Amino acid sequence: MSGRGLVLVLLAMGVAGGCAVSDGAVRSSAPERPNGLKGVDLGLGFDHVVVPGDLVPGAVNDGTATVDITVVTAGGGRLTWAPGRNGGAAVRTPAYAADGVVPAAALVVRSDPGEADPLDPGAGDFVVGVDFRADPATAGRPGDDGDNLVQRGRYGEPSQLKIQLDHGVPSCRLAGSLGEVVAQGDGPVTPDHWYRLTCTRSGPSVVLRLVDLDGTAAPKEWTVAGDPGAISFEHVPLSIGAKVADRGRIADGSADQFHGTIDRVVLDVR
Repeated sequence: MSGRGLVLVLLAMGVAGGCAVSDGAVRSSAPERPNGLKGVDLGLGFDHVVVPGDLVPGAVNDGTATVDITVVTAGGGRLTWAPGRNGGAAVRTPAYAADGVVPAAALVVRSDPGEADPLDPGAGDFVVGVDFRADPATAGRPGDDGDNLVQRGRYGEPSQLKIQLDHGVPSCRLAGSLGEVVAQGDGPVTPDHWYRLTCTRSGPSVVLRLVDLDGTAAPKEWTVAGDPGAISFEHVPLSIGAKVADRGRIADGSADQFHGTIDRVVLDVR
């Protein structure tokens, strides 16, 4: 293993200014860490008391990376606290609106442009992942062209990393100096069901892995041979739950909003 070693990024929500405790509050358990990974660099923690239904006002980093974590919205969208897996806390994204403007909301992670980008994988190996529970699809949904779970960089730009559900089918797109590599599952996930989705760039290959957290089914993996090359962002915002533009605002036209609940998010830059 080369470079600075394994850098684990556990995104676990932290409420700016704290949160009052009342009836119906839930306390999350400590974040579950992948086996073999050490050293927390960025953390958005679900390890505090929250009230389901309250707005998520932002987050603070419990790790070592210097980042700013905010909530951005459009069309009346909002993020709220919800029960997560195993009685913990999670973030509820806006539900789909069949008529009118689709509400959008996302968490946005930014780093100081005057410092080295702590979440820039470059040519090294890395893992990006998220625990999620997707809403059932609304009949038709002509505006659904991909539900973004975690994204950095946009299509057509020199670099991108993205894990999403495209009409319910999990996929990962990595783009860099040598081109793009796309790994995709073989079918849609089950709605209202907890999964862990990870995408790993390991040398000249990309591995998409789906773990059923609510059942006993064996994990599924899809491996694609290909090296996207150096993936460098120069402080482009990272978004969770929807697509954002370069300045960290919800993207015009199509936000690719994920509809459901998001729990633990991981970015491991090795």
